[in-house]
Amino acid sequence: MCKVLPPRVVMAFLNTLFTRFDAMLDFYRVYKVETIGDCYMVAGGLIREDEDGMAAVQGGGTAMLRAAACVRLPTTGAPVKIRVGIHSGPVVSGVVGTRMPRFCLFGDTVNTASRMESTGVPGSIHVSEDTYGMLQQEPGWQSTGGIEVSP
Repeated sequence: MCKVLPPRVVMAFLNTLFTRFDAMLDFYRVYKVETIGDCYMVAGGLIREDEDGMAAVQGGGTAMLRAAACVRLPTTGAPVKIRVGIHSGPVVSGVVGTRMPRFCLFGDTVNTASRMESTGVPGSIHVSEDTYGMLQQEPGWQSTGGIEVSP
């Protein structure tokens, strides 16, 4: 988009999309960790675990897909189709830096979630085997047959 549209149009588009996501944070009880470029990262269970274990994953991913689809691409007018990647596991978190300090997450869980997103299909949620093991009893999940996601 940056190659074909004025910066103000790209920024307005991202602001519209991210504002829709921001509006869902409290409802799904997830924490917005950061946005980098056009990536939007949230995490659940950092402060307290979900009472029912995986509420944010069960509803939040599909809610993000629906929220994105309400936004139109400024290049084509088509609905936005995002890739959602989810992994479950331990992270190290904390505030780093002294100039514009940021709350950050570190560890393989973050890296694996990123790889789940980057190898996913637009308009779908791609979960790791660990996350699928926690959700397989929930309706609506289907196996891709396995995709190798190298570290």
